[in-house]
Amino acid sequence: MKTFYTLLITVVLSLFYKPSFAQKEITPFATPSPLPLSPIHLQQPAKLISLNGYISNKKVILQWEVSENETADQFEVEKSTNGKTFVMAGLVFGTDKPETDTYQFYEKTNNKKVSYRIKLINKDKKIAYSSVVKINPHRTTEK
Repeated sequence: MKTFYTLLITVVLSLFYKPSFAQKEITPFATPSPLPLSPIHLQQPAKLISLNGYISNKKVILQWEVSENETADQFEVEKSTNGKTFVMAGLVFGTDKPETDTYQFYEKTNNKKVSYRIKLINKDKKIAYSSVVKINPHRTTEK
């Protein structure tokens, strides 16, 4: 029984005992300087220059051009059948190409009028939307 109490006291004391050691303050050899801003913080956010849509070979094709492309992270292609409520139809990732770049998205067409827009998400997480492009499947334009 004595061994049990000794073990119990040892366990209880070890739960509450925290050794305190004298610690020396370590000084750095050099004073840290503030980190320089990364190039992404110095550049303007990407901007949609243009968005075009047409139907070719029973496919809706969207093409858009972006300036300051290196700051673009991704593009969510959104579509709507009523022109008000948009849902994501696809995701296109940015290329990191400097200056401007052109992107494309396509999907099968159906017999309904559909509106599309691009949701641009920059690397700094700022969001911008394109204008809306309306596609009428009964008027095809071959490109």
